Amino acid sequence: MIFTNIKNRIRYLREHHFVRKVAVLQAGSFGSSIVSGLAGILMARILQPQLYGVYSLAFGLASLLVLIISLGVQDSAAALLGKTYARGDHEETREVVFFLAKVTLLIACLSVLAVLAAPFLSAHFYHNRDIGFYAGLLVIASLVSFTWFTFSTLALQVSGKIKQMSLLGFADQATRSTCTVLFALAGFGIAGALYGNLIDAGIIFIVSFIAWKRVQRSLPIFPSISEFGGFLKAPLRKYLRFSLWVALDKNIATLYSILPILMIGLYVSTADVTYFKISFAYMNLALSFMGPISTLLAVQFPQMHASGHTGLRSNFVRVSLYSLLLSAILTAGAVAISPVALRILYGHSFLPGLKYVFGFFIYGALLGIGVGLGPMWRAINKVHVSILINTIVLVIGIPSGLYLIHHWGIWGAVIMVTSWFTISHLISFFYLLGHL
Repeated sequence: MIFTNIKNRIRYLREHHFVRKVAVLQAGSFGSSIVSGLAGILMARILQPQLYGVYSLAFGLASLLVLIISLGVQDSAAALLGKTYARGDHEETREVVFFLAKVTLLIACLSVLAVLAAPFLSAHFYHNRDIGFYAGLLVIASLVSFTWFTFSTLALQVSGKIKQMSLLGFADQATRSTCTVLFALAGFGIAGALYGNLIDAGIIFIVSFIAWKRVQRSLPIFPSISEFGGFLKAPLRKYLRFSLWVALDKNIATLYSILPILMIGLYVSTADVTYFKISFAYMNLALSFMGPISTLLAVQFPQMHASGHTGLRSNFVRVSLYSLLLSAILTAGAVAISPVALRILYGHSFLPGLKYVFGFFIYGALLGIGVGLGPMWRAINKVHVSILINTIVLVIGIPSGLYLIHHWGIWGAVIMVTSWFTISHLISFFYLLGHL
């Protein structure tokens, strides 16, 4: 009887449309994770701990700058388009797309300021202007790839073309990783790797432009290329307030991943930054299989809410608990094979970072509970509550984290990261459970 129930449950999950979409996106995510992971391993081997720490700090600074200037429009647009597409509203769908285009122009202007400011910031905090120069190159690459790639992936996502969306994301990751590693191997070092990012951005810009044209031909609800000429007339105030709330929420959440590297760099050597980076990246690589679930929920929850679906709460609980179980299994597996995996993948010179992988066990095991939080906050228009929770955690967590790092180095950072994510996710989950 038990085996029959399990068999029926597996059959139900296999045939469920949401689970099938997750599986398709998971396949693309798996491919992207493998390619990204291999590229990261090769870059670490090429640069070795000292230079790889500089490389990591440059990425951290660039991520922080992009976070500040991006205004969160991609995440807000996913929620907005999910609702307008579900209603079949041609006019408002185009209006949201043009709003996204208008904000992209604003982001381009802010990117110029970010590129100019980066060397001064790195010279002040890390006493190394090169870190800021490298970060500026990454900001430029991010801007180029942000345009048509963002439009195309959003259109594919809300229209349910998950296979095509997954292929486009994989193409971006594969091209970037290939260009980065090839330029580094050619002897250009860190700068060469970052120029590789610029080349990838140009290639993906063209590919995404073609992808948009194809999507628009099959789905006229989205505007054609020629119609983009009037995007400056799109209203800003109508959507900007919602976008800024979403941006603040997403940016604060993303700070949880960016700040640890930047904070560690203030107190330890670049080699120690590398040991923390590879242990944190190794654990997140295993947990990257959770990403597609959150990506699909960003559209699924708003559509369910807009249509008045009565099972929103039960679906939220089900997804969260399944994701928690999945994250625990993935984390246990990653920790179990880490002694062999790190030795084979990174080499002997990176083994001092192995002990920190074990330290991240609690962080990884509990991370799954947060998979549906962001999409649900946006679906029920309670983003301001999420911002409040995450802000309070950071206001308390940043000074206490600096204290921990100053006194216990990387172990202090491991404790800090685990506390940030676990406390924030649990408070948010139980609040939403009560509200729904």
